[in-house]
Amino acid sequence: MSGNTFGTLFCVTNFGESHGPAIGCVIDGCP
Repeated sequence: MSGNTFGTLFCVTNFGESHGPAIGCVIDGCP
């Protein structure tokens, strides 16, 4: 699984393909 991670107080990771059958996102560190 590949994706992008960014943020300092919180990070958001998104994964999937632009034209793929499935996409999703994971939010971590959210208060």
